Amino acid sequence: MIDLSLKDLIDPQVLQEIQDGFANVTGMAALTADADGVPVTKGSNFTDFCSKLTRMSPTGGKRGEACDKNGGLETRRTGKPASYLCHAGLVDFASPITVDGQYIGSFIGGQVLTEEPDDDHYREIARNLKIDEDEFIEALHKVNIVPKEKIEAAYNFLHTISGVLSSMAYTSYNTIQMNTQLISSIDESSKVVKTVHDMSDQAQKSIRSLGHNFTELSSLANKCMTAVDECDEIVKVISENATTTHILGLNASIEASRAKEDGKGFGVIAREVRGLADVSKQSSDVIKKSMGDIREHTSKMVDNMLDARELMERCVADIEQLKKNVEQLHGSHLA
Repeated sequence: MIDLSLKDLIDPQVLQEIQDGFANVTGMAALTADADGVPVTKGSNFTDFCSKLTRMSPTGGKRGEACDKNGGLETRRTGKPASYLCHAGLVDFASPITVDGQYIGSFIGGQVLTEEPDDDHYREIARNLKIDEDEFIEALHKVNIVPKEKIEAAYNFLHTISGVLSSMAYTSYNTIQMNTQLISSIDESSKVVKTVHDMSDQAQKSIRSLGHNFTELSSLANKCMTAVDECDEIVKVISENATTTHILGLNASIEASRAKEDGKGFGVIAREVRGLADVSKQSSDVIKKSMGDIREHTSKMVDNMLDARELMERCVADIEQLKKNVEQLHGSHLA
C-alpha cells in the first residue's frame, strides 16, 4: 500500500467541516487525529474545562494528548469504536478511519459527563494538575451532563461518520494509486517511445547508408558496362585483324607454293601467321562470350540494386510512419 497520511487522503478543511457539523448536531466536542494521535483539525465545541484549563496545564496537556492517542490505539487494535474516560474524568469516544484495512486516524468525540460530578474528586485532580481548584470546579459544572442513551446515539453517529471518512479516504487512495500507476505507465510508455524513436532513426540511417552504397555500386556497375562495351569494340577489332591476318597468311602460302623451293621459308612463316590468326580469332571469340556474360550479369546486378534501393526507400517510409503512429498512440494516452 502507498504510504499516505490522513491529510494526504482527505483535505483537513473537509474534515474540519464534517467535525464541526457533528459537534453542532450533538452538542459535544469533536477532534480528528492521525495515526500517531496528532490532531489534524482544530477542536470543535471544546469545553472550557478542557481547552482553557486542563489542556493548558503542562501535565494536563500531555495527559490529554495521551488519552486521545490511547483511544485511537484502541480503535486501531480492535478496528471498532472505543469509549473511555479521559484522565480528567470526562467521557470520550473514538472511531477508526481506515483505508484497505490500514489504520490512518480516528474521529474523536465527547467531553461530557453522565452524572453529577463529585467536586472533591475533581478538586484532587485540579491539585495534581496544579490548576486553581475553584476555576476548575466552576468550569466542571458547565460541562454537559448527557444521558447514556444520547451518548450511545452520538457514539453510533460518530461511528457512521468515521465509516464515511474511511470511504472517502479509500476513494482518494484509489485515485492516487491509479494516478501513480498512470504516471508510471506514461513514464514507461515514454521510454518505449524513445527507444522506438531511437531504433527507427538508427534503422533509417543504416538503410540510407546502404542506399548510398547501392547507388555507388550501381554507378560502378554502369561503368563496368561501359568498359565491357569498350572491350567489345577492341575484341571486334582483334577479331577483324585476325581474319585479315588469316587471309594474308593464306595468300602468302599460295605465293610461297608458287615460288617452289625459294618460297619454302616464306611458306613456314605464312603457316605460323595463319596459326596465330586462328588462335587470335579463337581467343577473341572466348573474350567476346565472357564479355557477354559479364554484361548480362552486370545488367541483372544493376536491376537488383535498383529494386533493393526502391525497397529500402519503402522501408524508410514505413519506419517513419511507425514512429508517427507510436507518437500518436503515446499522445492519446496522455490526453
